[in-house]
Amino acid sequence: MNSGAAPAAARGGLRPRARKWRNAALPAAFLLPAVAFVAVVSIYPIFDAVSLSVHATSYAQVGAFIGLRNYVALAFDPGIWRDGRNSLIYTAFSLALVLPYSMGLAILLNRPIPGRGLFRTLIIMPWVTSQTITALVWGWLLNGDYGALTYLLQLLAGHRIAVLASPAGAMATLIGINVWASYPLATLLFLAALQTVPKELYEAASVDGASRWGSFAHVTAPMIRPTALVVIIQLTLLYLNMVTLIYVLTGGGPLNGTETLAVTVLKMSFQNWEIGKGAALGMVLTAINVLFSLVYMRALRGGEP
Repeated sequence: MNSGAAPAAARGGLRPRARKWRNAALPAAFLLPAVAFVAVVSIYPIFDAVSLSVHATSYAQVGAFIGLRNYVALAFDPGIWRDGRNSLIYTAFSLALVLPYSMGLAILLNRPIPGRGLFRTLIIMPWVTSQTITALVWGWLLNGDYGALTYLLQLLAGHRIAVLASPAGAMATLIGINVWASYPLATLLFLAALQTVPKELYEAASVDGASRWGSFAHVTAPMIRPTALVVIIQLTLLYLNMVTLIYVLTGGGPLNGTETLAVTVLKMSFQNWEIGKGAALGMVLTAINVLFSLVYMRALRGGEP
């Protein structure tokens, strides 16, 4: 009797284990194609770029191992430091403009104003327009010879103003266009965060005699702080790695005044065919992205390590 019970118990013990493996295999089977796709598209190129950055290259041919010579060459290239400065200017001023503008617009759209639904739909239009189309349209409007906005500026100033003809003017114009193209993302995220703030908190602040600014500073800002940091992270990474808008609108000019690190990676790799140096600069840009992300994530956790 005991000998018959033992196999039955053994079979009973195997069934839960087999069921457990079967339950785990099904999600893994669904996840495997996505994991494989991410590995091919995102992970493999990183390792390939690391390998290219430590080898000599001639056009698309990989040569001998040269260690960190490409990185040393970048460190002593004054053009790279100029492009890094341009990247910081482009990112910092774009953030400084888009954050308060998006926050104010989100606060306005969170109120029961007439046509609020229509406005919420229209503000998304710049974001869904591709950067190529955005650059081409604005380039036509600002063309120094026949641009519609150039003509209006000429009527106002009394003389022709080619805003894309000087490095400072091109950078300022590019930042303004970037703000116009990217503010919908921040606005929608801020608007979603504002809708989660309990109205009772505003009522309590009003009872305590808080002004509108006081309500914003002591109620709204603390409640949407996590969302604000997420917005800053997303926009910072977007601006640091932006290529299409800058390349199509200004090409990095004039006089390299709008050439950022991301644009330089493209030109170095596929115009000058210095693929090894381009890969090295791409890894430097990746490290900068990781550094900014870590700083923001630590701020998101409240400064905890």
